[in-house]
Amino acid sequence: RVAVLPSITNKSLMTIAKDEGLTVEERDIPIGEMESFDEVLAVGTAVVVTPVGSVTMLGEEDDGSGDKKYEFGSSEEVGPVTRKLYDRVRAIQFGEEEDKYGWNFKIE
Repeated sequence: RVAVLPSITNKSLMTIAKDEGLTVEERDIPIGEMESFDEVLAVGTAVVVTPVGSVTMLGEEDDGSGDKKYEFGSSEEVGPVTRKLYDRVRAIQFGEEEDKYGWNFKIE
């Protein structure tokens, strides 16, 4: 089982996603469910959000013959949801968008 760290970046992006009308769930997923994903992203303090192009499960092909690769979105560009979340969180961080969440503090 892979654990998701309770990061501020992750919580911030989930809050913004909810505000954008997206369904946000924290749950384990069956591996096969990845076939239906349009976008997958990783979050963290340094990268904020970065697209995941694929996940390869070693030895998981349906007939047991080899690896199973799940691919997400385009390898040429960032997906629209990932882009929207990134743009919104960065705009709040840089004061370009109102911080209605109270995340930023002015230090004098």
